[in-house]
Amino acid sequence: MALTEQEIEQIAELLFQKLVKQQEDYEKETQTFMVADEFGNRTEVSEIEYYSWELHKLENLLSEYVNREDYEKAQMIKNKIRRLKIKINKL
Repeated sequence: MALTEQEIEQIAELLFQKLVKQQEDYEKETQTFMVADEFGNRTEVSEIEYYSWELHKLENLLSEYVNREDYEKAQMIKNKIRRLKIKINKL
């Protein structure tokens, strides 16, 4: 049974959300923030650096969705960006 492109995207989104949740849980337990670049290099950073990195990643994803004219996903990412900016401003 072959998966459609939409089903693959849904699975990828769910996997991404689970990975983000797992990373957030780890960070809450250890009070450290880890980021990895596209080469897999990991670095421990401060909270503000982590949120800035996450914001940059989400803005790139938003741009990608807009370019693909996937406005529903773009709106979801835009909401995440808004919430993240609120978190950053509270620091």
